[in-house]
Amino acid sequence: MKTFIGKVISDKANKTILVAVDRWMVVPKYKKKIKRTSKFMAHDENNDCRMGDIVRIHISRPLSKNKTWRMTDILRRERVYDAEAGARSSDGGLAEQSAASSHTHLGSIDRGFAASAAL
Repeated sequence: MKTFIGKVISDKANKTILVAVDRWMVVPKYKKKIKRTSKFMAHDENNDCRMGDIVRIHISRPLSKNKTWRMTDILRRERVYDAEAGARSSDGGLAEQSAASSHTHLGSIDRGFAASAAL
């Protein structure tokens, strides 16, 4: 059975993922290695995959016009960073303080520039 390992680049469709599979090939004339990427539409029965996940797909019967692959398993999950959760963390408001200090620092630079431009 033919299987590939690739990265999920789209999970917008219902029960369908788009997987990018990279392969290296050698150009015969120049003996140089180049990377080629193929994209496959695969069936994800439970909508488990998210963008960035590394998955294994295998060939199956045609499921639609473009979908002839099935997702076998998820090898690695992509970590998703939530900016709002990071700001709400128990850092004691350091994120807001550092943002405020950077604004005042930039303001002093701007005032110094305006003063030197007036000379």
